[in-house]
Amino acid sequence: MEQLNVGVKVEGQEEIHKVITLQEGEYLKKVTPTNLQYLRNKQEAEEWVQANGGSFIWSIYRKAVHMKASGTQLTNQDFARLLYIATYITHMKFGNKLVYDNGTPIDKKGLQKLLGISKPAFSTFYKKLESESIIFDMSDHIVLNEEWFRKGTINADELSKNGLSFARTLIKPIRALYEEFGKTRAVGNLGLLYVALPFISFETNALVSDPTEENVSAITPLNLEQVAELFGYTPDRITQALRKVKLNGEYVFGFMLVGNNKTVYINPRIYWQANRKPDKSLLLAFRTN
Repeated sequence: MEQLNVGVKVEGQEEIHKVITLQEGEYLKKVTPTNLQYLRNKQEAEEWVQANGGSFIWSIYRKAVHMKASGTQLTNQDFARLLYIATYITHMKFGNKLVYDNGTPIDKKGLQKLLGISKPAFSTFYKKLESESIIFDMSDHIVLNEEWFRKGTINADELSKNGLSFARTLIKPIRALYEEFGKTRAVGNLGLLYVALPFISFETNALVSDPTEENVSAITPLNLEQVAELFGYTPDRITQALRKVKLNGEYVFGFMLVGNNKTVYINPRIYWQANRKPDKSLLLAFRTN
């Protein structure tokens, strides 16, 4: 890891910017205001993540493809539980194992207790994960498939070649949400966070039909009827259902109304993909007062 004090000329005067931290393998071919801004934004994003929970995992998915398109048997409740247990994976170099925060491997009995569900419900859930090759029982430990979740450095180009994308998923808020809603009837609403992943705009955190579009002005947000269909609700119930999910005095799903069009956004304190910190105007969409 290398730190640089970089100066650029601005109207004939040298402006010294704050220290830029380069991760291993990252370098600047040429010092320009553009790539300096990129690194500055990237570092601000990392600082923002640290200030909002710190540790995170990568949720892996296919853009603009419904989670249930492959014929999965997983329900919204199952997706909520899967997202929760994924926050216990180790770094990939340690095998993507499920471990407690102290490093002790989690076995099936411990996993059931962690989820807080009955033995029959756990057995059904676990068998679904095994049948879809999401989870593997290695007798003395349990492993999650890296095609679903990872922790540590990822190769974005490699994932892209395989048609996969990824989202930085903050561990602390996911656990807090599950601990509040995981043992209630609202657990399925938490699962909607995972179902929403393929349709989150990288640039805006809005639910859109074309999440690969980089030009913000060309992005097409999903309307409320489309969001309701995506989540398996009727249009008249979707807003109420999403408003029920709150964390630390903020909505997890936010709404912005422009004219007669209501756009749904995901709170960046849960998922944040961009290499910059979220705009303050976006964060305002999730305030409950």
